[in-house]
Amino acid sequence: CLVNYSFKFTEDGCMKVLIFSMTVGEGHNMIAKSIAQAFQVKNVETKIVQTFGFNEKEVQRQNKLFLWTCKHIPHIYNYVWNKLRFKDNSTNKLPGYCKKCLPYFKKEISNYNPDIIVCTRFYASSVISYMKKHGMLNQNVLTSTILFDYCLSPYWEHSTNVDFIFQPHTNTTDALLKKGYKESQIKTFGMPARKAFFEKYDKSLIRKQLNLKNIFTVMFIGGGNSLGNTLSLLKSVLQKNNDVQIVVINGKNVKNYKKIECYIKKHNLKNIVNLGFVEFVDLYMKASDVLISRCGGCGLGEIFALKKPFIVREKLIINEKINKQYFIKNGCCLGLNKITEAGEKVKFLKNNPTKLKAMAENIKTFSYPNPAEKITEFLLSQKK
Repeated sequence: CLVNYSFKFTEDGCMKVLIFSMTVGEGHNMIAKSIAQAFQVKNVETKIVQTFGFNEKEVQRQNKLFLWTCKHIPHIYNYVWNKLRFKDNSTNKLPGYCKKCLPYFKKEISNYNPDIIVCTRFYASSVISYMKKHGMLNQNVLTSTILFDYCLSPYWEHSTNVDFIFQPHTNTTDALLKKGYKESQIKTFGMPARKAFFEKYDKSLIRKQLNLKNIFTVMFIGGGNSLGNTLSLLKSVLQKNNDVQIVVINGKNVKNYKKIECYIKKHNLKNIVNLGFVEFVDLYMKASDVLISRCGGCGLGEIFALKKPFIVREKLIINEKINKQYFIKNGCCLGLNKITEAGEKVKFLKNNPTKLKAMAENIKTFSYPNPAEKITEFLLSQKK
Protein backbone atom coordinates (compact mmCIF):
# COMPACT_ATOMS: atom_id res chain seq x y z
CA CYS A 1 0.00 0.00 0.00
CA LEU A 2 1.10 3.59 -0.52
CA VAL A 3 2.55 5.51 2.38
CA ASN A 4 0.79 8.53 3.90
CA TYR A 5 3.56 11.12 4.01
CA SER A 6 4.01 13.70 6.74
CA PHE A 7 6.84 15.95 5.60
CA LYS A 8 9.25 18.14 7.50
CA PHE A 9 9.30 21.10 5.10
CA THR A 10 12.21 23.44 4.51
CA GLU A 11 11.84 27.21 4.81
CA ASP A 12 10.76 27.52 1.19
CA GLY A 13 8.08 24.87 1.75
CA CYS A 14 9.75 21.98 -0.10
CA MET A 15 11.37 18.75 0.99
CA LYS A 16 14.95 18.62 -0.35
CA VAL A 17 16.96 15.60 -1.48
CA LEU A 18 20.67 15.72 -2.31
CA ILE A 19 22.02 12.88 -4.48
CA PHE A 20 25.75 12.23 -4.72
CA SER A 21 26.60 10.47 -8.00
CA MET A 22 29.53 9.59 -10.27
CA THR A 23 29.89 9.28 -14.03
CA VAL A 24 32.31 6.34 -13.85
CA GLY A 25 30.71 3.75 -16.14
CA GLU A 26 27.67 6.09 -16.39
CA GLY A 27 25.49 3.48 -14.62
CA HIS A 28 25.76 5.23 -11.25
CA ASN A 29 24.61 8.43 -12.88
CA MET A 30 21.62 6.68 -14.46
CA ILE A 31 20.64 5.39 -11.01
CA ALA A 32 20.91 8.94 -9.67
CA LYS A 33 18.69 10.24 -12.47
CA SER A 34 16.08 7.53 -11.88
CA ILE A 35 15.96 8.33 -8.15
CA ALA A 36 15.73 12.07 -8.89
CA GLN A 37 12.91 11.44 -11.36
CA ALA A 38 10.97 9.41 -8.78
CA PHE A 39 11.34 12.16 -6.16
CA GLN A 40 10.36 14.90 -8.59
CA VAL A 41 7.14 13.07 -9.51
CA LYS A 42 6.29 13.41 -5.81
CA ASN A 43 7.01 17.17 -5.95
CA VAL A 44 10.21 16.79 -3.96
CA GLU A 45 13.09 19.11 -4.83
CA THR A 46 16.24 17.21 -5.82
CA LYS A 47 19.80 18.04 -6.74
CA ILE A 48 22.42 15.68 -8.22
CA VAL A 49 26.04 16.42 -7.33
CA GLN A 50 29.21 14.81 -8.69
CA THR A 51 31.21 13.18 -5.89
CA PHE A 52 34.44 14.72 -7.21
CA GLY A 53 32.66 17.82 -8.52
CA PHE A 54 34.99 20.18 -6.68
CA ASN A 55 37.39 19.73 -9.59
CA GLU A 56 36.41 18.84 -13.17
CA LYS A 57 39.89 17.46 -13.81
CA GLU A 58 39.40 15.04 -10.90
CA VAL A 59 36.07 13.88 -12.37
CA GLN A 60 37.76 13.15 -15.69
CA ARG A 61 40.73 11.51 -13.98
CA GLN A 62 38.49 9.10 -12.06
CA ASN A 63 36.58 8.21 -15.23
CA LYS A 64 39.70 7.64 -17.32
CA LEU A 65 41.44 5.69 -14.56
CA PHE A 66 38.57 3.24 -14.26
CA LEU A 67 38.26 2.70 -18.01
CA TRP A 68 42.03 2.38 -18.49
CA THR A 69 42.23 -0.18 -15.68
CA CYS A 70 39.38 -2.27 -17.11
CA LYS A 71 40.97 -2.24 -20.55
CA HIS A 72 44.70 -2.64 -19.83
CA ILE A 73 45.22 -4.21 -16.40
CA PRO A 74 42.01 -6.09 -15.51
CA HIS A 75 44.04 -8.89 -13.86
CA ILE A 76 45.51 -6.45 -11.30
CA TYR A 77 42.12 -4.83 -10.75
CA ASN A 78 40.58 -8.28 -10.23
CA TYR A 79 43.26 -9.32 -7.72
CA VAL A 80 42.95 -6.18 -5.59
CA TRP A 81 39.15 -6.14 -5.82
CA ASN A 82 38.82 -9.78 -4.73
CA LYS A 83 41.26 -9.36 -1.84
CA LEU A 84 39.66 -6.21 -0.46
CA ARG A 85 36.01 -7.19 -0.75
CA PHE A 86 36.31 -9.52 2.25
CA LYS A 87 37.82 -6.85 4.49
CA ASP A 88 35.90 -6.46 7.76
CA ASN A 89 34.69 -3.30 9.49
CA SER A 90 37.85 -2.90 11.58
CA THR A 91 38.24 0.85 11.04
CA ASN A 92 35.97 3.86 10.80
CA LYS A 93 38.65 6.13 9.39
CA LEU A 94 37.84 8.03 6.23
CA PRO A 95 39.52 6.23 3.28
CA GLY A 96 42.33 8.12 1.58
CA TYR A 97 40.51 8.23 -1.74
CA CYS A 98 37.68 10.20 -0.08
CA LYS A 99 39.55 12.68 2.12
CA LYS A 100 39.75 15.35 -0.55
CA CYS A 101 35.96 15.17 -0.98
CA LEU A 102 35.14 16.04 2.64
CA PRO A 103 35.36 19.88 2.43
CA TYR A 104 33.35 19.81 -0.79
CA PHE A 105 30.62 17.64 0.76
CA LYS A 106 30.41 19.93 3.81
CA LYS A 107 29.96 22.93 1.55
CA GLU A 108 27.33 21.31 -0.69
CA ILE A 109 25.32 20.03 2.28
CA SER A 110 25.52 23.35 4.11
CA ASN A 111 24.43 25.35 1.05
CA TYR A 112 21.60 23.02 0.00
CA ASN A 113 20.37 22.01 3.47
CA PRO A 114 18.88 18.63 2.42
CA ASP A 115 16.38 16.56 4.37
CA ILE A 116 17.50 13.34 2.67
CA ILE A 117 20.86 12.29 1.19
CA VAL A 118 21.18 9.45 -1.33
CA CYS A 119 24.55 8.09 -2.55
CA THR A 120 24.90 5.97 -5.68
CA ARG A 121 28.50 4.84 -5.07
CA PHE A 122 30.53 3.90 -2.00
CA TYR A 123 32.93 6.83 -2.49
CA ALA A 124 30.13 9.21 -1.55
CA SER A 125 28.56 7.04 1.14
CA SER A 126 31.98 6.60 2.79
CA VAL A 127 32.17 10.39 3.24
CA ILE A 128 28.56 10.65 4.44
CA SER A 129 29.06 7.75 6.86
CA TYR A 130 32.17 9.45 8.29
CA MET A 131 30.37 12.77 8.63
CA LYS A 132 27.43 11.12 10.38
CA LYS A 133 29.67 9.25 12.84
CA HIS A 134 31.64 12.37 13.75
CA GLY A 135 28.67 14.71 14.19
CA MET A 136 29.23 16.71 11.00
CA LEU A 137 25.64 16.22 9.83
CA ASN A 138 22.39 17.54 11.24
CA GLN A 139 20.88 14.57 13.09
CA ASN A 140 17.57 15.11 11.25
CA VAL A 141 19.15 14.43 7.84
CA LEU A 142 18.23 10.95 6.61
CA THR A 143 21.20 9.23 4.91
CA SER A 144 21.19 6.32 2.47
CA THR A 145 23.23 4.56 -0.17
CA ILE A 146 22.49 2.21 -3.07
CA LEU A 147 24.38 -1.04 -3.59
CA PHE A 148 24.93 -0.90 -7.35
CA ASP A 149 25.73 -4.55 -8.01
CA TYR A 150 24.58 -8.10 -7.37
CA CYS A 151 27.76 -8.91 -5.46
CA LEU A 152 29.60 -6.92 -2.80
CA SER A 153 32.62 -4.92 -3.91
CA PRO A 154 35.41 -3.59 -1.64
CA TYR A 155 35.08 -0.58 0.62
CA TRP A 156 31.45 -1.00 1.63
CA GLU A 157 32.69 -1.41 5.22
CA HIS A 158 33.31 2.36 5.22
CA SER A 159 29.61 3.17 4.75
CA THR A 160 28.06 1.34 7.70
CA ASN A 161 26.97 4.52 9.52
CA VAL A 162 24.39 5.56 6.93
CA ASP A 163 20.78 4.99 7.94
CA PHE A 164 19.89 2.64 5.09
CA ILE A 165 21.51 0.67 2.29
CA PHE A 166 19.33 -0.45 -0.61
CA GLN A 167 20.37 -3.72 -2.24
CA PRO A 168 19.06 -4.97 -5.62
CA HIS A 169 18.45 -8.53 -4.39
CA THR A 170 18.61 -10.54 -1.18
CA ASN A 171 21.67 -12.50 -2.34
CA THR A 172 24.00 -9.83 -0.85
CA THR A 173 22.40 -9.68 2.61
CA ASP A 174 24.88 -12.03 4.31
CA ALA A 175 27.87 -10.19 2.84
CA LEU A 176 26.53 -6.86 4.09
CA LEU A 177 26.00 -8.27 7.59
CA LYS A 178 29.61 -9.48 7.62
CA LYS A 179 30.74 -5.98 6.62
CA GLY A 180 29.09 -4.60 9.76
CA TYR A 181 25.62 -3.56 8.64
CA LYS A 182 22.57 -4.28 10.78
CA GLU A 183 19.54 -6.07 9.40
CA SER A 184 17.44 -2.97 10.08
CA GLN A 185 19.65 -0.95 7.69
CA ILE A 186 19.33 -3.35 4.75
CA LYS A 187 16.36 -2.92 2.43
CA THR A 188 15.64 -4.78 -0.81
CA PHE A 189 13.75 -2.99 -3.58
CA GLY A 190 15.63 -4.00 -6.75
CA MET A 191 18.04 -2.08 -8.97
CA PRO A 192 16.76 1.44 -9.80
CA ALA A 193 16.20 2.24 -13.45
CA ARG A 194 14.29 4.93 -15.28
CA LYS A 195 10.51 4.58 -15.21
CA ALA A 196 10.45 3.94 -18.96
CA PHE A 197 11.98 0.49 -18.41
CA PHE A 198 8.94 -0.62 -16.39
CA GLU A 199 6.24 0.55 -18.81
CA LYS A 200 4.26 -1.95 -20.87
CA TYR A 201 5.07 -1.95 -24.58
CA ASP A 202 4.36 -3.56 -27.94
CA LYS A 203 7.59 -4.78 -29.52
CA SER A 204 6.27 -4.62 -33.10
CA LEU A 205 5.01 -1.06 -32.68
CA ILE A 206 8.34 0.07 -31.24
CA ARG A 207 10.22 -1.53 -34.14
CA LYS A 208 8.01 0.41 -36.52
CA GLN A 209 8.63 3.61 -34.55
CA LEU A 210 12.40 3.07 -34.78
CA ASN A 211 12.30 2.03 -38.47
CA LEU A 212 13.52 -1.46 -37.59
CA LYS A 213 12.58 -4.67 -39.39
CA ASN A 214 10.08 -6.89 -37.59
CA ILE A 215 12.43 -9.89 -37.42
CA PHE A 216 14.53 -11.61 -34.75
CA THR A 217 16.66 -8.81 -33.32
CA VAL A 218 19.90 -8.96 -31.35
CA MET A 219 21.23 -5.89 -29.57
CA PHE A 220 24.82 -5.26 -28.47
CA ILE A 221 25.16 -3.01 -25.44
CA GLY A 222 28.24 -2.47 -23.32
CA GLY A 223 27.45 0.49 -21.08
CA GLY A 224 28.01 4.17 -21.80
CA ASN A 225 31.63 3.54 -22.86
CA SER A 226 30.95 0.33 -24.84
CA LEU A 227 33.97 -1.67 -23.71
CA GLY A 228 35.07 -4.72 -25.69
CA ASN A 229 35.77 -5.67 -29.31
CA THR A 230 32.37 -4.95 -30.85
CA LEU A 231 33.46 -5.54 -34.46
CA SER A 232 34.69 -9.08 -33.73
CA LEU A 233 31.43 -9.75 -31.89
CA LEU A 234 29.47 -8.55 -34.91
CA LYS A 235 31.45 -10.79 -37.27
CA SER A 236 30.87 -13.81 -35.04
CA VAL A 237 27.10 -13.30 -34.90
CA LEU A 238 26.83 -12.67 -38.66
CA GLN A 239 28.83 -15.80 -39.49
CA LYS A 240 26.07 -18.03 -38.11
CA ASN A 241 23.06 -15.71 -38.40
CA ASN A 242 22.65 -13.81 -41.67
CA ASP A 243 18.88 -13.68 -41.16
CA VAL A 244 18.80 -11.59 -37.97
CA GLN A 245 18.74 -7.86 -37.35
CA ILE A 246 21.57 -6.49 -35.20
CA VAL A 247 21.43 -3.21 -33.29
CA VAL A 248 24.80 -1.94 -32.03
CA ILE A 249 24.86 0.72 -29.29
CA ASN A 250 28.37 2.19 -29.13
CA GLY A 251 27.72 4.80 -26.46
CA LYS A 252 30.59 7.27 -26.19
CA ASN A 253 33.01 4.91 -27.95
CA VAL A 254 33.49 6.77 -31.24
CA LYS A 255 36.29 4.40 -32.29
CA ASN A 256 33.98 1.38 -32.12
CA TYR A 257 31.25 3.25 -33.99
CA LYS A 258 33.57 4.17 -36.87
CA LYS A 259 34.91 0.61 -37.18
CA ILE A 260 31.39 -0.82 -37.42
CA GLU A 261 30.35 1.88 -39.90
CA CYS A 262 33.29 1.08 -42.20
CA TYR A 263 32.53 -2.65 -42.02
CA ILE A 264 28.86 -2.09 -42.89
CA LYS A 265 29.76 0.00 -45.95
CA LYS A 266 32.49 -2.36 -47.10
CA HIS A 267 30.17 -5.39 -47.08
CA ASN A 268 26.99 -3.49 -47.98
CA LEU A 269 25.15 -4.88 -44.96
CA LYS A 270 21.44 -4.06 -44.68
CA ASN A 271 20.60 -5.77 -41.39
CA ILE A 272 22.86 -3.75 -39.07
CA VAL A 273 21.75 -0.63 -37.19
CA ASN A 274 24.87 1.15 -35.92
CA LEU A 275 24.33 3.84 -33.27
CA GLY A 276 26.43 6.05 -31.03
CA PHE A 277 25.20 7.38 -27.68
CA VAL A 278 21.44 6.83 -27.46
CA GLU A 279 19.34 8.77 -24.96
CA PHE A 280 16.32 6.45 -25.21
CA VAL A 281 18.17 3.16 -25.11
CA ASP A 282 15.13 1.53 -23.48
CA LEU A 283 13.27 1.64 -26.82
CA TYR A 284 15.99 -0.30 -28.63
CA MET A 285 16.15 -2.80 -25.79
CA LYS A 286 12.37 -3.27 -25.97
CA ALA A 287 12.64 -3.82 -29.73
CA SER A 288 15.16 -6.65 -29.25
CA ASP A 289 14.69 -10.37 -28.65
CA VAL A 290 18.14 -11.01 -27.14
CA LEU A 291 20.74 -8.69 -25.66
CA ILE A 292 24.49 -9.26 -25.70
CA SER A 293 25.88 -7.34 -22.78
CA ARG A 294 28.49 -6.99 -20.10
CA CYS A 295 27.35 -7.93 -16.60
CA GLY A 296 27.55 -4.84 -14.40
CA GLY A 297 24.81 -4.25 -11.87
CA CYS A 298 23.32 -1.07 -13.30
CA GLY A 299 22.94 -2.54 -16.79
CA LEU A 300 21.49 -5.72 -15.33
CA GLY A 301 18.85 -3.66 -13.56
CA GLU A 302 17.59 -2.38 -16.91
CA ILE A 303 17.68 -5.86 -18.44
CA PHE A 304 15.75 -7.32 -15.51
CA ALA A 305 13.17 -4.52 -15.62
CA LEU A 306 12.43 -5.51 -19.24
CA LYS A 307 12.82 -9.26 -18.48
CA LYS A 308 15.00 -9.68 -21.57
CA PRO A 309 17.03 -12.88 -22.15
CA PHE A 310 20.69 -12.03 -22.55
CA ILE A 311 24.14 -13.36 -23.41
CA VAL A 312 27.06 -12.20 -21.26
CA ARG A 313 30.31 -11.20 -22.91
CA GLU A 314 33.85 -12.49 -22.41
CA LYS A 315 36.83 -10.73 -20.76
CA LEU A 316 35.00 -9.16 -17.86
CA ILE A 317 36.25 -7.51 -14.70
CA ILE A 318 35.76 -9.55 -11.54
CA ASN A 319 32.41 -8.23 -10.29
CA GLU A 320 30.95 -8.85 -13.75
CA LYS A 321 32.39 -12.38 -13.71
CA ILE A 322 30.77 -13.10 -10.34
CA ASN A 323 27.45 -11.76 -11.62
CA LYS A 324 27.82 -13.80 -14.81
CA GLN A 325 28.34 -17.08 -12.97
CA TYR A 326 25.45 -16.35 -10.63
CA PHE A 327 22.93 -15.56 -13.35
CA ILE A 328 24.01 -18.43 -15.62
CA LYS A 329 23.45 -20.72 -12.63
CA ASN A 330 19.99 -19.21 -12.15
CA GLY A 331 19.04 -19.72 -15.80
CA CYS A 332 18.78 -16.04 -16.74
CA CYS A 333 21.47 -15.90 -19.41
CA LEU A 334 24.07 -17.68 -21.50
CA GLY A 335 27.77 -16.83 -21.28
CA LEU A 336 30.63 -16.43 -23.73
CA ASN A 337 34.06 -17.82 -22.89
CA LYS A 338 35.45 -16.44 -26.15
CA ILE A 339 34.00 -14.03 -28.67
CA THR A 340 33.82 -16.61 -31.47
CA GLU A 341 31.06 -18.44 -29.55
CA ALA A 342 28.61 -15.57 -29.99
CA GLY A 343 27.23 -16.73 -33.33
CA GLU A 344 26.34 -20.21 -32.05
CA LYS A 345 24.77 -18.83 -28.86
CA VAL A 346 22.53 -16.46 -30.85
CA LYS A 347 21.61 -19.24 -33.29
CA PHE A 348 20.70 -21.54 -30.39
CA LEU A 349 18.36 -18.98 -28.80
CA LYS A 350 16.85 -17.96 -32.13
CA ASN A 351 15.93 -21.57 -32.84
CA ASN A 352 14.74 -22.32 -29.29
CA PRO A 353 11.84 -20.02 -28.32
CA THR A 354 11.08 -22.31 -25.37
CA LYS A 355 14.53 -21.61 -23.94
CA LEU A 356 14.06 -17.88 -24.47
CA LYS A 357 10.74 -17.99 -22.62
CA ALA A 358 12.26 -19.98 -19.74
CA MET A 359 15.09 -17.43 -19.38
CA ALA A 360 12.57 -14.58 -19.26
CA GLU A 361 10.64 -16.41 -16.55
CA ASN A 362 13.80 -16.96 -14.49
CA ILE A 363 14.65 -13.27 -14.76
CA LYS A 364 11.35 -12.41 -13.04
CA THR A 365 12.91 -13.61 -9.77
CA PHE A 366 15.28 -10.63 -9.93
CA SER A 367 12.85 -8.11 -11.39
CA TYR A 368 11.31 -5.88 -8.71
CA PRO A 369 8.53 -3.45 -9.65
CA ASN A 370 9.63 0.18 -9.90
CA PRO A 371 12.63 0.14 -7.48
CA ALA A 372 13.28 3.89 -7.71
CA GLU A 373 9.68 4.63 -6.75
CA LYS A 374 9.79 2.15 -3.86
CA ILE A 375 13.07 3.59 -2.54
CA THR A 376 11.76 7.15 -2.63
CA GLU A 377 8.48 6.11 -1.00
CA PHE A 378 10.39 4.38 1.78
CA LEU A 379 12.71 7.32 2.42
CA LEU A 380 9.85 9.78 2.51
CA SER A 381 7.95 7.52 4.92
CA GLN A 382 10.89 7.80 7.33
CA LYS A 383 10.62 11.61 7.36
CA LYS A 384 7.38 11.78 9.33
